[in-house]
Amino acid sequence: MQSRCIAVVHWVLRAVLLAVVGCEPLYHSYTFTELMPTTLPEPVTGEEMWVTSVPVGAEVYVQSYDPERVPSHATNPAAYRGKTPVSFALSPGSYWIELALDAEVFENYFSPPYDNAQFERDGAVSEALFFRPFAPGDKRRLLRYYHLVKQPQQGQTLIALFHPRGEPLERVMALYPPQEQYRFAPDELRALLQRAQLPSTVQETFLALLRRGGKAFWSLRDEYRIALELQPQAVQGSIVVLYTGSPLPDPLLPDR
Repeated sequence: MQSRCIAVVHWVLRAVLLAVVGCEPLYHSYTFTELMPTTLPEPVTGEEMWVTSVPVGAEVYVQSYDPERVPSHATNPAAYRGKTPVSFALSPGSYWIELALDAEVFENYFSPPYDNAQFERDGAVSEALFFRPFAPGDKRRLLRYYHLVKQPQQGQTLIALFHPRGEPLERVMALYPPQEQYRFAPDELRALLQRAQLPSTVQETFLALLRRGGKAFWSLRDEYRIALELQPQAVQGSIVVLYTGSPLPDPLLPDR
């Protein structure tokens, strides 16, 4: 039975991890940081912070980080920094970055009142959730929170991805800017996607989304997902996989 499971697992990994009866399910995550030349739409240096989102137009709020609670800009209007894409000075420290996006952006994906809308995780501390208006007459909005540690004398970036859960890349592309904005070494990144076992049928679409928005997400139900984000000198991201059988082999890189 053990040899049968190992053989099946080898086939499953290459077929993008379909469920197999008789093998114990396991959960593993893998992270990637690839140092390769990338170009953001705007250079960021020193104490600068650059925040954008997919789709753009999200309001950005910055507050001091408190691990005991997720803040709300409703209680601190002074936290507002502008709409994505936006740049501002930010001293070293630990922060909550809150983004608020009008729900109407997703009217082609969900039916109002959006109570059952779900979004993919992309490194955010909390799931993206729709909230009712804070005041009469306000629009219903989607809130997402990120924990940021700002390093001294190091420009930093954040790309918030509002990716409707389970939607194919071809449909999600409508949320991205129409023009390419980011540059990177394509051959090196293709090699990374191959190591990550991203199916060849979606690799070019995934790369197109990275060129247009700087961040992309792909998943196969709840079995497999990959998220990559371009930063000034690196491609960062993660792979999370629910699969059956023995641990994933090289060339995947284990968590450190």
